[in-house]
Amino acid sequence: MAPFKVEAEFGIDGLRIQNSNSVLNQHLLSQHGVANLQDVAGVAPNLFTSNSDSRGFGDVLTLRGVANSIFFSPPAVGLYIDDVPGGTVSSYPSTLLTIDSLTVKAGPQGTDYGRNAPAGVIEIATRAPGSQHRGDILIDRGSFNATAVQAAFDGPVSGQIGYSAAIGYASRDGYINNTFLKRSADDRKSLTGRGALTWKPNDTLRLRVGVVAEKTEDDATRLSSLFSPDPYRVSSDLNGETRIDRRQLSFQARQNFNWGVLTSTTSWQTWDLDPATTDLDLSPLPMAFSRLVQSEDMWTQEVRVESTRDASRPQWRAGVFYFNSEIDGDALRQFGVPPSQFVPPGFVQTERTRFGIGQESLAGYASVEQPLAEKTTLKLGARLERTESDLDRTKTASNNFGFPGPQDPRLNLAQDHTYLSGTVGLVHSLSDSISLQARSSIAFKPEGYSGFSASPQLARFDDERSWASEVGVTFGPPQGRFGGSLMGFWNSIDGYQYERTVPNSTDFVVVNAREVISQGIEGKFMFNPVERIWWDFQAGYTRATFESHRDAAGVSMKGRRVPFVPEYTLRTGVTVDLGRGLSANGSYAAIGRSFFDERNTAMFSQPTYGIVSAQLRYRFDRWTTTVYGQNLADKQHYQFINPEIYAGSPGAPRRFGVQLSFSY
Repeated sequence: MAPFKVEAEFGIDGLRIQNSNSVLNQHLLSQHGVANLQDVAGVAPNLFTSNSDSRGFGDVLTLRGVANSIFFSPPAVGLYIDDVPGGTVSSYPSTLLTIDSLTVKAGPQGTDYGRNAPAGVIEIATRAPGSQHRGDILIDRGSFNATAVQAAFDGPVSGQIGYSAAIGYASRDGYINNTFLKRSADDRKSLTGRGALTWKPNDTLRLRVGVVAEKTEDDATRLSSLFSPDPYRVSSDLNGETRIDRRQLSFQARQNFNWGVLTSTTSWQTWDLDPATTDLDLSPLPMAFSRLVQSEDMWTQEVRVESTRDASRPQWRAGVFYFNSEIDGDALRQFGVPPSQFVPPGFVQTERTRFGIGQESLAGYASVEQPLAEKTTLKLGARLERTESDLDRTKTASNNFGFPGPQDPRLNLAQDHTYLSGTVGLVHSLSDSISLQARSSIAFKPEGYSGFSASPQLARFDDERSWASEVGVTFGPPQGRFGGSLMGFWNSIDGYQYERTVPNSTDFVVVNAREVISQGIEGKFMFNPVERIWWDFQAGYTRATFESHRDAAGVSMKGRRVPFVPEYTLRTGVTVDLGRGLSANGSYAAIGRSFFDERNTAMFSQPTYGIVSAQLRYRFDRWTTTVYGQNLADKQHYQFINPEIYAGSPGAPRRFGVQLSFSY
């Protein structure tokens, strides 16, 4: 194996230590078991994703204590794949194919990107076609009848045109056993494809057309009762299902000039959930279920100009961004009502909610890095954005006794707002090995609507405004064997958006907590003590608490931790090159205590847990065989808890597998 091959896969360049940035290559993603976007918890300090294994639907993605709500608030962590932005967190793609690098940029990024990103950005780059044909084929077989096949190819079509194409299939049996139906409850199956054509008619112009498609045919979301002694066993009359289709088309034109680069990116994305069916009572009795059909269609247009990179002169970046999204939902709920003086035994209520939520925004952004001295750089940025949102919502209710009941009035609401935000930062190099950074930003998440409330006041939620500051140090010589960074941050957030169940109803809405303080520290290190050993380490601590907020009963929540934000995240791994094509690595990931309700109820919390995984890899010519084990200690934990139905999503248990890959 040539030395540059080893350096590219295992070396220092695999995890470049930068202020507020975490960069991972393909090897590090594999080492930490990151195959889907839902696996990224802890790959950057204080990055966490809470999910019920539903391919993104209902995921909560948090960074430094700032999060989206389960369904209706805008994302706090933006996503870009090959310079194409994502929509809502639910519509973010799940399977990661042909990933060259995954970069997490913490802190507000709205002055550098068109898509608003008040908590940070996940930026993914897939493999671009080179001057020669390349191909990779991978076959994976593991526990729970897990089977995965991936193939990726790229190269030149002619002197001016290149192609890239990838396809992946994955399936497995569920981790949960349904004892009533005598089958696994959460089987998974997906098919994903990605392709692109790149045309370079001359040395300065590049045109790129891309297409992405993902189809999943899964059983129900992974849920089990919190009262069950075994979270991997349920007894349910309804197994449920989750069917999701994602499609994306994009076109990008990139023109180089003497002064810099002009980039125009157009994208159309559609996401269809049809249906998501869940047994709400998790019992053999046909007491309660939900069935949701939802879709999201999104158009984006971004035009960006940026200067050529040159450390001796100011660097600037500016652009305009247009975003249009339409979300349509049709939710059906059926549940039994306990008998009372006014409710006869066997009373079953059926509720159907239809909603349409529109979101549109037009933004302009700009940033400049101005050298103040040989080793000191000032960065300034600003963003101006106009947002509009609307809601059209109806709800009908019926019951099996035919009793008349009050019907919800139709809601037809609209609102708009203009936001101005900005950032100022300073970087000073004490030497080639040590640099200091300080930055302070004003950021926002726009207002919007919840689709599951008949009250005009509750259906509307206000914007979220944050003042985010950070200070840190980065150390390590450019070509040295050791490097790292330490960063402290402090966020003051007004109007913090999160979801809450409305008392004495089946509604839930996004509400605004008056004030939240999120503060913490982050550490990242890499160490190459000898030629054949590499160690990476990333950890973060966050204390995100309500400072001024009351729950639905009017009780003060001051000092309570914000839901879905763990106390800390940690991921570390060691890789050892044993020689003669043999290598081994081990990794450890830990998540601090997390709460899933605003009152910090013990039953709705997940204590601290850690996951140990390992790989043994053998290379021979173009073939690679890998034996792996994940969650080797078989640590039980919940990655999501639903307080409304007293259920949780248990994390994946211990698994083993073998991979065989071929590259040319």
